[in-house]
Amino acid sequence: MNKGSKSKIAFTLFIFIAFTLLGLGYVSVKLKCEELTKGKVLAEEKLGAFKNTRISLIASQQYLTSDERIIDIAENELGMIKNTDTQMSLTVSKDKIDEINKILKEKYE
Repeated sequence: MNKGSKSKIAFTLFIFIAFTLLGLGYVSVKLKCEELTKGKVLAEEKLGAFKNTRISLIASQQYLTSDERIIDIAENELGMIKNTDTQMSLTVSKDKIDEINKILKEKYE
């Protein structure tokens, strides 16, 4: 073998190895990209499930704290009755309020 053919073989071998490494690099990057895309899709599905669970819990909480439900349980299960008349009524004359306001103003001036 002469010197020219050895250099051609080395160059060809170098090109072959370079293309092989580039091809392997491309394949590994593509696999990693697909893996990340799959992870993203799974995370989005999990997020959607969490959002649905949150909405369900909010609806359940609104149902459990609704006035109609609480009043129904209080009346039917606990035997409570709703008091409609007022317990106590206070009446104060306007003159008395003005007199107290006057005294307070004098005290704090």
